[in-house]
Amino acid sequence: MQIELRWLRYVVAVVDEGGMQRAAAALHMTQPPLSRQIRELERRLGTPLFTRRPLSLTPAGAVFVAHAREVLSSVDELVVATRATSTGEVGELAVGYILSGAYDTIPRLREAAEAAFPGMRHDFRELWPAQLDADLLNGELDLVIAHTMPARSEFRREALRTDPLVAVTRPSNAATSSGGPVMLGEAFDRQTFVFYDPKYAPEHYALLAKALDAGGGSHHVRLDMTPGLRNIALPDDYSFTLIPESMAPFLPRTVREVPLDTSNLPALDVELVWLRERESPVLLKFLTIAREVSADHGWLPAPRP
Repeated sequence: MQIELRWLRYVVAVVDEGGMQRAAAALHMTQPPLSRQIRELERRLGTPLFTRRPLSLTPAGAVFVAHAREVLSSVDELVVATRATSTGEVGELAVGYILSGAYDTIPRLREAAEAAFPGMRHDFRELWPAQLDADLLNGELDLVIAHTMPARSEFRREALRTDPLVAVTRPSNAATSSGGPVMLGEAFDRQTFVFYDPKYAPEHYALLAKALDAGGGSHHVRLDMTPGLRNIALPDDYSFTLIPESMAPFLPRTVREVPLDTSNLPALDVELVWLRERESPVLLKFLTIAREVSADHGWLPAPRP
């Protein structure tokens, strides 16, 4: 047999209000239609739910009411979950990011998103740029947070933070004693620039090569470093590498940050990148959070007047 949801609400209202008349008032109806509906339900069930005069639940009625409360609670939860999903407050989001994002950018975004929307579930994945590009295109990722992502017509992109470059070298390198920002070409002239194999992030390496050219001076290049801050192993006191400024607070004790005069150097422009055709409510909510975090922490330069 089919039981209408309204019948469950009618029976529960009678129990909660303690009578037909008060239940009818709470349900914004008159008593005769309410009594008829409950009698029709009892007829279909083949058993009375209430004894009359005085009104009380039968054993079968008590079982009905207990299950009816569970059903009505589930329905209410269904409505709340559906509405929350439609607005992006609940849902799943797969976010890919580059290595440098793991130290400052992603932790701040994760914390803000979890605080604002506890029902939003995130799958954060650290990947190389080529994999980020492929997984965004094939739908494995909903959003990418990276710099130097390819220019594609199907991508939408938005600036998240500008990350200036800083130099990293051994503590005994003369450049560490400057006490302030140094000119890249002067402080590290004729020293060895160390980096990992460009095949992992060719666009990133190209940007660093551009920075070396813009900084002036001459540099030897050595490509054998293992990616990651924990793996920075400079061969001697006359070698250095370049990293985003956001990674500098997390450097191991074996190396030191050297601030650079960045007036003529390119910066790493970290972007939010997603597919135009996959703008889900949960993605749009996350983008809003990312914009707020970016503004709160001053990740983007102030617009020119």
